[in-house]
Formats: sequence, structure tokens, C-alpha cells
Amino acid sequence: MQDNSADETEIASMKKSINDALEAEYYDRMQALDSWLRDLKLGTPEQKDYALMQDAINMLQGQIRDSNNLEYTDDDYQEVTKEFYEEFLDEEGIANLHGRAVIDFVIDRLKRILEDLRMGDK
Repeated sequence: MQDNSADETEIASMKKSINDALEAEYYDRMQALDSWLRDLKLGTPEQKDYALMQDAINMLQGQIRDSNNLEYTDDDYQEVTKEFYEEFLDEEGIANLHGRAVIDFVIDRLKRILEDLRMGDK
């Protein structure tokens, strides 16, 4: 019983760390998204791109809070990305490049956060 409680506490702590990192430093995230889109030659983000970034982060945080599995595989990342494209972009079957790039940015951010957490465990 004690081990189960310890595991639950550790998982809750990890979820909080992931969600805190996703939410951290809005201004830095905006600058990182600016660079991301510039590197992709998509120009400067618009306000709707920042709003999409925040909506995608909020949805991702909800999924993390509700999940018991924090080990993401490449297939998991692809599945979440596809789900987010459908949720946020598939109006009349059209998903614009800016929207896709913003969602890719959020998923990449999650990957880096999880990698950093794993490296901290070693």
C-alpha cells in the first residue's frame, strides 16, 4: 500500500512539473514561437497563432492531468498531433500552415520537457 501511495505522489508531482513547464514564461514561449515560424519561413505569428498555442497547451495540460501514462512514444506524439489538427484546424477540411506549425511547436515543446525530465531522473 505504501509503494502505491508513493507512486501516485511521484506521478502527481511529475504531472505538475510537466504542466508547469508547459505554462511557464508566456513571453519566452511567444518569442520561441516567433523563431519557430520564422525558421519555417512562415512569417510573423498573428494574435490568433498565440491564442492557438495557448488553447493547445491548455488541452494538452488537461490530457496530462487525466492520464496515467506519462511515457510518450513517437506514435503517441503523432496521435496527439493528429488529434490537435482535427480539434483546432479541420474546419471544412482545411488546416493552414501556420496552425499546423503552432501545434507542431506545442508538441515539440512537450517532447523537450519530457526529455529534460527523463534526463533529470538519470
